Amino acid sequence: MRTVIAVVLAASALSGCNKAPESHAPVTDAEASQIATAAEASFTTGNLDAIMNQYDDKAVMIDASNPDPSDDRKITTGWTKSFVSMKPADYKVSGRHIQLLGPDAFVSSGIESFNVAAGAARPTVSARFTDVFKREGDLWKIVHEHVSMPPTPTFKP
Repeated sequence: MRTVIAVVLAASALSGCNKAPESHAPVTDAEASQIATAAEASFTTGNLDAIMNQYDDKAVMIDASNPDPSDDRKITTGWTKSFVSMKPADYKVSGRHIQLLGPDAFVSSGIESFNVAAGAARPTVSARFTDVFKREGDLWKIVHEHVSMPPTPTFKP
């Protein structure tokens, strides 16, 4: 009898360990656009931590002003600190493309533009970007980002 009670107690204790992970409804185009827009809203806050919280700890970043990609958090934080030092404002995205990669991942790409501090001037900077988002529990994180300057057109159609 003691063996039966011990087995029942052990099974009860372990049953909580085998819970299936919470499932989420697959992300939709509209939700993905809202998630990307919310992440981008942090870019002009001036808050380095708020910006870096949008990225996975091992996110691969390709920065427009650096030659090599990096997944080193110290390096990518340094790049972000440099971005924040330009005091970006009026961040806008045009021509956003959302590509759903599955229920828990999507790509957001387009052209971003924002004003930066350059002495007394506030020129507008434009760049092409691609952000890959992945759901991590209840949070969405950028796991890959590629930012590049648009090329100078060589011909007109």
